[in-house]
Amino acid sequence: MAEAGRGTAPTPDVDALPGTPSWYSVLHDSSFMFAAVCDTAGTLLTANRLAVEGRGFDRRRQLGRPFWDAGWWAGDPEVRDQVRAWALEVAAGGAPVRAVTSFFLADGTRRTADLTMQLVRDGDQQEFLLVTGMDITDRLQTERVTAEARAAGMEASTLRQIATARARDLEVLRETEAKLSRALAISERVLANVADGIYGLDSEGRVEFLNPAASRLTGYRPEEQLGRDQHALIHGRRPDGSEYPREECPVWQALRTGRTMIADHETLWRRDGTPIPVEMVVVPTLEDGVHTGVVVSFRDLTDRLAAQRQAAELEALAARTAADRALSDRLQQSLLTPPPEPDHLQIAVRYSPAAHEAQVGGDWYDAFLQPDGATMLVIGDVVGHDSSAAAAMGQVRGLLRALAYDQDEGPAATVTRVEHTARGLAVSTLATAVLARIERHPDVPVTGRRLLRWSNAGHLPPVLLAPDGTTTLLTTPPELMLGIDPDAPRSDHVVDLHDRHTLLLVTDGLVERRDIDLDEGIARLQEALRDLGSTPLEELLDTVLARLVPEPGADDVAIVAVRAFPEDRPRPAEAGPNRLPPGID
Repeated sequence: MAEAGRGTAPTPDVDALPGTPSWYSVLHDSSFMFAAVCDTAGTLLTANRLAVEGRGFDRRRQLGRPFWDAGWWAGDPEVRDQVRAWALEVAAGGAPVRAVTSFFLADGTRRTADLTMQLVRDGDQQEFLLVTGMDITDRLQTERVTAEARAAGMEASTLRQIATARARDLEVLRETEAKLSRALAISERVLANVADGIYGLDSEGRVEFLNPAASRLTGYRPEEQLGRDQHALIHGRRPDGSEYPREECPVWQALRTGRTMIADHETLWRRDGTPIPVEMVVVPTLEDGVHTGVVVSFRDLTDRLAAQRQAAELEALAARTAADRALSDRLQQSLLTPPPEPDHLQIAVRYSPAAHEAQVGGDWYDAFLQPDGATMLVIGDVVGHDSSAAAAMGQVRGLLRALAYDQDEGPAATVTRVEHTARGLAVSTLATAVLARIERHPDVPVTGRRLLRWSNAGHLPPVLLAPDGTTTLLTTPPELMLGIDPDAPRSDHVVDLHDRHTLLLVTDGLVERRDIDLDEGIARLQEALRDLGSTPLEELLDTVLARLVPEPGADDVAIVAVRAFPEDRPRPAEAGPNRLPPGID
């Protein structure tokens, strides 16, 4: 007879509507239990073959309608209303319902079912109404026959046999229901929450089930994959896009050999056409001694491979940095040499590299004695940072040192000769510098005054610190830096260098900051020196660096400082030993 109901809701020729949870597939072919899945509004998303085709119904006319309007309940309005009440109560969060109720076959035959309704959660988000049941019509008929037989005086042994068989059947049913419930719960938790993609394939490689991660990673919705050939859909191309023969695929090898396959470097293809590097484990499934398919677990290696590439890049960078640092150490040893210690003059130096560069850059200092006993001091800054700037600095420093050594001319004349020599030797670099000479006054005895004579090529002015902490900036009219015009005018400047006064030559890394201008930086230097006029020279430099550059900054810092002591008294202990180059008294 035709199916009864309140109307039809034709649906596509599929086993389940979109939105059906993947775990339902384990119930679809059950031969002993009815199963149906609805959303929380009561709409029938799917029912297994035993419940639909096994009862004579057309699947297309059942899916998509309210569960209580399906053909199973159409033969009795009271039954339909009772089922509706149960379904809405459970879907709203009520307790599970188990009841014995009538239902109808497609031809109108009334049967009896032991029915269970419960709410099942899919992962952490969506809930579904799961309806399961068993046709107990024949069992009830057996019970009635047994009761009639008992009433008719059937032998007690026969009754006991019937009762024992019935009890055994009920126990088997309860165990089966418990196992199914546990399997559904475990499947729900594991498949929905693991990060790895998981597929179940039949013996021909067609998709039977997949977990949410497999759908998310590949971009294909479950309904776009179920029943499809997995290799053709997402695994049929190599990383370069060329064809990947099925016979070489580890999934197909597991299907054909029945052996577990592990593949570390495979490529799946997303729905948008982009590749996914994966590692894969393929485990054959066995039923009654027969290989029926495989379970495929795969893990996206994109982040891991990116991390490996980054680690390799960092390792290479670290190696380059170490090489630069080793080169810088050698440059520092050869270029930033310890200063001499002439009698009654103490010279101290400091060099602090920029935080982001190698151990030496474009800043430099120098201090050496001329044959006549005069002390030469140099501070300079080549434009640029890193070992390239250090190499250029070495050239300029070498020229200044060589040309100033055996000439008693003024610093300005030496700077001009350095510029012409650099131009002739094709030493092309820009640099600022101060070249200074500490000499005796020519018209007084040995115990008389010392003179400081200097020339400034675009550099910061020297600072003269008195024992009481007052400072004097030795400012001069600005002159061009080195490397622009070898014929630019250069001037010498002279002041007295009194006993116990300290001269400081510094580079701009000590005073310049992004948040302050140069004048403010120099004022900060003078303030930092205010209480250090009588502090031992080495401690003075350490304190100034700690106050102005507590951590390595964006620029190199070089300092050369000289303190004068009276020549008619012994050299102070804090000035260290008297160290002179060979041949100079």
